Order: sequence, then C-alpha cells, then structure tokens
Amino acid sequence: MIVVDLFVVILASVVGVVLILTVALVWLAQKYGKLKREYAEMAQIVQGLNTACSDLHTSAMTVNERFTAANIRMTALDNHINRLAEKIDDVALEQFQAQLKARPAPEAPNHPYGVAIQKVQGGASVSELMQSAGLSQDEAALLIRLHGSKAR
Repeated sequence: MIVVDLFVVILASVVGVVLILTVALVWLAQKYGKLKREYAEMAQIVQGLNTACSDLHTSAMTVNERFTAANIRMTALDNHINRLAEKIDDVALEQFQAQLKARPAPEAPNHPYGVAIQKVQGGASVSELMQSAGLSQDEAALLIRLHGSKAR
C-alpha cells in the first residue's frame, strides 16, 4: 500500500506540475499573442513615420530648389535695378549739368542775387544789402565775402 500511496502522491504531483505548466503555457501564449499584435502595430507606426519623413525630405528638397531659384532671380533683379539706378543717376547728372550750362551767370541782373552782387561789387555794406535786397545778415555777409573787392 505504501507503494500505491507513493505512486498516487507522485502521480498527483506530476499532474499538479503538468497542470501548473499548462496554465503557465496558456498564460505565456496569451502574452506572446498580445506582444505580437503590439509589435505589428508599432511596425505599422514606424513604417508610417518613415514614409512621412521621406515625404518631408522630398518636400524640403523641393522648397530648397525653389528658394535657390528665387534667390537667383532676386539677385538678377537686384543687379538689374542697380544698373537702372546707375543709368538714372547718369541721366540726372547730365540733365543737371545741362541746366548749369544753360543757367545765366550769377552776376547777371536777372538772377535773384544778381542785383545784390552788383551792389556788393559797387561797395555796398551788409546792412545796405539787407535793406535793399531783402537778404538775411548771413546771406549779405556771404555775398560780400564771395563777390566783394579784394582790396577790402
């Protein structure tokens, strides 16, 4: 009987261990299935992110190409504007020089200061110029310095 009892104990122990191992195996199989699904979801997310990064890179390269082309056009336009500005300056200078050549000499009586210059050359003083020509004191003094006789 002892052998039978021992056999029953051993058999019960083996059945208990097998039962525990079976429960553990079922539990591990469920965890494995869950991890496998999560891995598949993560793989899809990573693939989506890779695609998005690739699209973003392509878009960035397109923007860079457009920016470079716009920069080249802007530089060309800037150079063109600078050349036009130089031409405008040249034309304005030529017109100014032509106006200077066509302008009567300051000593001419019809010039705004012409009469005052003639009075200065005749020996008029600052106060006389201020009264007769309506000049400020500084203007009268300047005209006397510029156009007065050298003997003074």
